[in-house]
Amino acid sequence: MQRLILLIIVYLFGVTAFAQTAPRNISMGQNEPPKNFYQKEEAAAARRDSIIQAKKNKQNRQRAIDIGAGGLITSLNFFKNAQSFTYYPASSFRLYAQPNGFVQFLLDYSHVQQVNIIPTWLRVQNTYIDLDAHFMLHPANADRTTVYFILGASSQLWKGFFTGIDNYNYYALHIQPNTSYKTIYYGGSIGIGFEFKIINRLNLYGEVRYRITQTDVGFGLSDVCYGAGVKYTLFDFHPKPIYGKPSKHFHWF
Repeated sequence: MQRLILLIIVYLFGVTAFAQTAPRNISMGQNEPPKNFYQKEEAAAARRDSIIQAKKNKQNRQRAIDIGAGGLITSLNFFKNAQSFTYYPASSFRLYAQPNGFVQFLLDYSHVQQVNIIPTWLRVQNTYIDLDAHFMLHPANADRTTVYFILGASSQLWKGFFTGIDNYNYYALHIQPNTSYKTIYYGGSIGIGFEFKIINRLNLYGEVRYRITQTDVGFGLSDVCYGAGVKYTLFDFHPKPIYGKPSKHFHWF
C-alpha cells in the first residue's frame, strides 16, 4: 500500500513539472528566429550601406576645376537695336570652380564679332564678362545629366561708331553724330541650362541667359542669349569611395 501511494505521488509530481515546462518550450520554439534570419538582416544592411554610399557620392561628386568653350547668339542691346533681326554670333571661353555637387561658379568671357547695325551704328564691337553661380539639380534616373539655374553679375563693353541716322533713342541717347562711342554697362543675369556627360571629364552644355542692364537709354531686359559648348575637367578632386565596413551581421561562414 505504501509503495502504491509513493508511485502515485511520483507520477503526480512528474505530470505537474511537465505541464509547467512544456508551454515554455513551445513558446521558445515559436520565438526562435528562422535559419535565414541573419542572411536577410545582412542583405538589408548591405542595401542600406549602398544607398548611403550612393548619396554621399552624389553629394561629393565633381569637386573640380573645369574649362569650357562654345558659341552663342546675342542681341547685343535691345535698347540700341531697331532692326528686325537682332541676334549676332559670339564666342565664349569659360573657367569653372565647383566645390560640391550642388553649386558651381563660372567666369565667362564672350566676344561678339564686329557688326553693323545699319544705319545707326557701324563697326560695333562688344565684349561680355559674366560671373555666375549655377545651382545644380541631379535627376534621379539620369546620372549623365545635370540641370542648373543661373544667377550672376554681368558687364558689357560697347564700342562703335555712331552715325546718328534713324536714332530712335534721341530723347535719351545724347551722343554727337559721326563720333566713336565707348562705354561699359553693368547688370545681372538669370537663366537656365543643362550639362550632359559624353565621356569621363568631357561634358556638353547648353543654356539660355537673360541679361538685365542699366544702360544710357534705360534699365531693363537688354539681352537674351542662347549658348552651347563643351566643358573639360582639368582637375578632379572627387574623394575616393569610403571603404564600407562589414555590418554587425556579417558572418565568415
